[in-house]
Amino acid sequence: MHRTHVVPDKIRELISPFLASMGLVVWGVELAASGHRQLVRLYLDLAADTPRTPERRGVTIDECARASRHLATLLEMEDLFHDPYVLEVSSPGLGRRFFEPAQLPAYVGQVIEAKLTVPRDGRKRFKGVLTAVEGERVTILVDAAPEAFPLSFDFEEAEKVRLIHAFDAISEGGAGDDASS
Repeated sequence: MHRTHVVPDKIRELISPFLASMGLVVWGVELAASGHRQLVRLYLDLAADTPRTPERRGVTIDECARASRHLATLLEMEDLFHDPYVLEVSSPGLGRRFFEPAQLPAYVGQVIEAKLTVPRDGRKRFKGVLTAVEGERVTILVDAAPEAFPLSFDFEEAEKVRLIHAFDAISEGGAGDDASS
C-alpha cells in the first residue's frame, strides 16, 4: 500500500458500514490543499445492489448531508487530521472521476479523458472511447476518425481518469429561444 493511500483507505474503512446501511458506497476519496486547510472530498454512489429507478438514479443531497455529519464525527474521534480541514461530500456527478480500474468496465463504449503522468508522443491528455478494461490495463480509441488510434495504459500510469458526459442534444433553436421575435 502506498503511503498516499493510507488516509483515504482509513476514511473508506470508517464510513463504509454507515453507507452500507443507506444503500451507498464510497466511489472515491480525494485529498487536496484548500488554502491553509486540508480538503477532504468524499464521493458517494449507489451500491451495486441498490436498485436504480427513474425516481432513484443517484445519491441525494440529504444522503450526502447525513454521510457528512457522520463522517465528521468519526474523523474527530479518530483525529486523522491534526490541522483544520474542510470536508466535502457529494455524488461523483456526470463527469465522474475514476479512482480504480474496477470502476471502468460499466463505462465501456463511453468517452473518457485520461491525463497520464508521463507524456506519450508529446502529450499527456487523451480523450476517446473506452474500448476495453482488462485488470489494470485500460484501452481507449483516441481522437476522431480517420486519425483515431488505440491507446493502452496501466491505470496507475494515469494521474486522473474521468468520464466525459454526453448531454442530450438541445433543439436546433437552442434553449430559451423565442420564435415570436
